[in-house]
Amino acid sequence: MATADFTRINTNIGALSALNSLKSINSKLSVHQLRLATGKRINSAADDAAGMAIAGGLDTKARGLGQAIDNIGSAKNVMTTAEGHLNNVLEILNQMKTKSIQAANDTLGVNERTAILQELQKFNSQIDAEISQADWFGTNMLTGVMNFQIGTGNDVVKDELVLDVLGNIASTGLNSSGLDVVASSSATGSISVGYTNASGGISGTLATSSSLNSLTEELGTGHYTLNVGVTTNGTVSIEVRDDSGALMTINSDTLSSTNYVGTALSTTIAGGANPAVINLGVGITLDLGAISTASAQSLSIGFDYTKSGNSVSNQASAQLFMAKIDTAISGVKEALSYIGGQYNRLSFQEESLSVAKLNTESSYSRIMNADMAEEQLNSTKYQILQQTATAMLAQANTQPQAVLSLFQ
Repeated sequence: MATADFTRINTNIGALSALNSLKSINSKLSVHQLRLATGKRINSAADDAAGMAIAGGLDTKARGLGQAIDNIGSAKNVMTTAEGHLNNVLEILNQMKTKSIQAANDTLGVNERTAILQELQKFNSQIDAEISQADWFGTNMLTGVMNFQIGTGNDVVKDELVLDVLGNIASTGLNSSGLDVVASSSATGSISVGYTNASGGISGTLATSSSLNSLTEELGTGHYTLNVGVTTNGTVSIEVRDDSGALMTINSDTLSSTNYVGTALSTTIAGGANPAVINLGVGITLDLGAISTASAQSLSIGFDYTKSGNSVSNQASAQLFMAKIDTAISGVKEALSYIGGQYNRLSFQEESLSVAKLNTESSYSRIMNADMAEEQLNSTKYQILQQTATAMLAQANTQPQAVLSLFQ
């Protein structure tokens, strides 16, 4: 610092030094006053260039975490809405089970069972309505695919009820048709043949059967293969396998013996005969063409069987319907369990993100935000220094007047 010499009046070094000190104090005071006014420690990049860059990244992360938490809240709302629809479907199925038990009682007549059928059909309509109404901005919560963004990167929860659950429950979804609980005046099925492989000249056609034989149940909706083999002594063997290769239990009342119940049927037919249509007792019939016993023959027919409708016109059909409703109830419960698991997962993720957001904001605050107590302390200090510097500047400005006493 320059030494003041009051005998040299052209340049008042003392006053200039006091002025520089006052300017420095004013600059520092303005910084602390701005921090008190804004609450921020960093108000421009010049205050702390590195700190601003770090805080900017923390702010971006905190905002992303906040939006992810909001996304989870929306996802949980979706889950809760879907759960509400499924609970309604479950309640409807429970009432349908009660009605089917009532229909299985042989004390009822045709008119009474008709009234039960009409009520069951109304239940079917309401199940379909519940599923169709489960819509969230154009995506069905129970049949569509929804991806919930639950993080700032590639953290996504995929909600795909159809593939994750319904593949083991229903063929087409959670509506009455998919759950196979459609009530109708008569149970019907349809066949779509996919391929036919034959050797040795054998031929055959499949058709639906309007009645089921005893001791067996109708095929469920799915893909099946019917295999027929013929030996040179005229023995014909028949079997039906499902899509996994498992043998189905079949029963043919059209064959003369009472032993034609099992996973494979066998009968002997004279060469050249055209046997009658064989009712396999599972909802399909087989009509074989002329058979030659000159050589072994084989026939394989792949087909899709679609089940439609469930009758309650008699005790047996009502009991079969009860079993299907039980399967549907189990399926809906599984779907509810899936939704509950997804909801719980979202809750855990929400809690984790909330902790991360809190800590990120804490780090951001430590860098960017001002310590108000400290800033007030510094502001008070510089206000006092400002007053003393101003007083000293005034004194320094008057000191050169002492030189005038030399001229008296």
